[in-house]
Amino acid sequence: MNRLLDHRLVRQCAPTLAGLKVGSLFCLESSPSETLCKQLAHWNKELNPRGVCVRVIAERCGRSFIYVYREDALKKLIAEPEIRHFLATYGYTDFSTDCALAYMTARIRKCHCFPHEVGLFLGYPLEDVKGFIINGGRNSKYTGYWKVYGDVTECEKRFACFRKCFDVFNKLFEKGYSLPMLTVRNAA
Repeated sequence: MNRLLDHRLVRQCAPTLAGLKVGSLFCLESSPSETLCKQLAHWNKELNPRGVCVRVIAERCGRSFIYVYREDALKKLIAEPEIRHFLATYGYTDFSTDCALAYMTARIRKCHCFPHEVGLFLGYPLEDVKGFIINGGRNSKYTGYWKVYGDVTECEKRFACFRKCFDVFNKLFEKGYSLPMLTVRNAA
């Protein structure tokens, strides 16, 4: 549909497309809602068969925040007792993916900034999300794709993997690979 927007999605979400992350978040300048709806429908048509979903989770200051996620990975994450307990402290009560995403979206609308549990929906380790909240974003041990308060060595490995993924996916996209070609299918 729009190769420039497809490239933006690849540039921002390669680890999610590769199955290395639960989800990714990026923003687009808000276009007329009909145009954005068509783009989202296009992405979902191409990516849903591979286990990836795309939705708007917020609109602010002329920008739409797009959440790209692997539904099975999110469902598995939300099923973890420690994650559920943590989310429950922020008012989550229904842990189906649709209801959890709807509640997160509602919290985003109410908050001046994004609620910090969004990090879980992006695949950040619980320890790092908790550390960020407790420390108010300060005193991290390391900063990469997120602020690390837990296992620095493990996160450095993940960040290196993400960097490689971004590099490879962007090069392949520039060579003409399509979104479905780049998107790893869910393992059956």
